Amino acid sequence: MVNLAAKHQVTALCMEPDNDAQAQGIDVIEQRGARIETVAVANNQKKELKRFYQLLSLVSSKPYQYKQYHSKAMQQAIDKHLAEGDYDLLMVEFSQMGYYSLNTDIPSFVDQHNVEYEIMHRTFQTEKNPLRKLLAYSEWKKYYTQEIENCNKFTGCLTTSQRDADILQERSPNMQCHVIPNGVDSEFFQTNNSDIDPNMVLFTGTISYYPNTEGVLWFYKEIWPLIKTKNPNATFCIAGKAPPPEIQKLAENDPSITVTGMVDDMRDYYNKAAVVVVPLRVGGGTRLKILEGMSMSKAIVSTSIGAEGIDHTDGKDILLRDTPEDFSNAVVAVMKDNDQRRALETGGRTLVEAKYDWQALSAKLSDVYEAAIK
Repeated sequence: MVNLAAKHQVTALCMEPDNDAQAQGIDVIEQRGARIETVAVANNQKKELKRFYQLLSLVSSKPYQYKQYHSKAMQQAIDKHLAEGDYDLLMVEFSQMGYYSLNTDIPSFVDQHNVEYEIMHRTFQTEKNPLRKLLAYSEWKKYYTQEIENCNKFTGCLTTSQRDADILQERSPNMQCHVIPNGVDSEFFQTNNSDIDPNMVLFTGTISYYPNTEGVLWFYKEIWPLIKTKNPNATFCIAGKAPPPEIQKLAENDPSITVTGMVDDMRDYYNKAAVVVVPLRVGGGTRLKILEGMSMSKAIVSTSIGAEGIDHTDGKDILLRDTPEDFSNAVVAVMKDNDQRRALETGGRTLVEAKYDWQALSAKLSDVYEAAIK
């Protein structure tokens, strides 16, 4: 949005921020040229009522995501802007926004960060809690059809990978998909060449996000004991906002684990880490944590699912390992072999500079929009 605002007049509608970090983020975007208008959060969108509306969705024709994203206030704001504003193009983030009525003839695009129903299906496959498993199954079955219906309401669909575009177009051959990968600010995310802790393993992200929570717990239970056996000095840092209680307990019970919560500058943690791990078994789209880590010249060890959608080369710019034994061996090897670590660091940074820098990707996105307007 910031890069688009440098060339175009951009107005964005979003929900009211619920914490200082979100409010500061809005301020930064406005300072960079975009106009932001916030909309009041509806009762069905409040975090404290999430479980109630999730249970209610089990007997509804629509998934919980409808309640999570939809509000009368947002619909009214959309209607007002489309009726009164002189806009050339409309873009929405996430296919769930397709539940809104968009009364306009201007070109419209939906930015598909993930194929959402695929995440729901993978959640159903990995979840152990019976109630959560039932909810994931319900969400998947309903959104399997509704996601395609929502995307087909738009002129075009933006995906972060060719894989996601292929999945959507197989279901809906006439859907117009444009692949615009996730990117990273390679000038901001670059190493300061500070001293690396050769024993530090790092995981980053919004820890409360289910794929991250599940991945960290799997890593700790299945992979971390193998790493500690091979390198007793190894430490594991889990850096990111909103760690749930089950993640916080890891640090309380194991002195080799650090759980930071929200951090001021993630670069401080990337700089220190010897290896960044992405042990995800659930997910979709592409993982920004990999692109950030590569941009910071960090060696990455990931599962195949964790690295989906990124044009990587196993052994050159990343290591892909899917079993606990193979994953642990790769992590320990990077810790002990400085030549391998440096080769992965160089390979990852080179890949980001060539294909995933935001400046180049924003120009590509702008071209898509300008072509649609013409």
